[in-house]
Amino acid sequence: MQSLKKILFLLLIIPVVAIVGYYALMLLAGGPALPDFFEIRNNDTKAHEVTVEVLDSHNSSIFKESYRLHPNETIYEAKPSSLLHSVNMKEYTFRTTLDNGTEEANVSIPLHRWSTAIIVIDWENRYPITTMVKIETGRDRNGFRR
Repeated sequence: MQSLKKILFLLLIIPVVAIVGYYALMLLAGGPALPDFFEIRNNDTKAHEVTVEVLDSHNSSIFKESYRLHPNETIYEAKPSSLLHSVNMKEYTFRTTLDNGTEEANVSIPLHRWSTAIIVIDWENRYPITTMVKIETGRDRNGFRR
């Protein structure tokens, strides 16, 4: 009976140690994940309505939302848990529509737990909608270490 208790105890401890070890390794490898899936920056002098649709690698829509951004305003959208807790890169397509279709952009970009997509709106640019990727490890959105 005593050896059965030891075996059951070990079977309980092994998964707990594996889970704790996984997250410890993730923190050591690159620090905590960035919390934002994407951010939208309106660098223009006018307010804009921006619609963002995000497709996964199978072209299935996983997110669609419209925002009204004032000049120099930035909006942040939280990262889905499937990306927040993954070590793998995942491919996403960002479909961004500006002011009910006056300008559209489709960009496929790979993201992981340490990256955030940034969508910049600015009519002064050659391309009014610019999508890029920010990669950071161990820092919050203000640049301070966590």
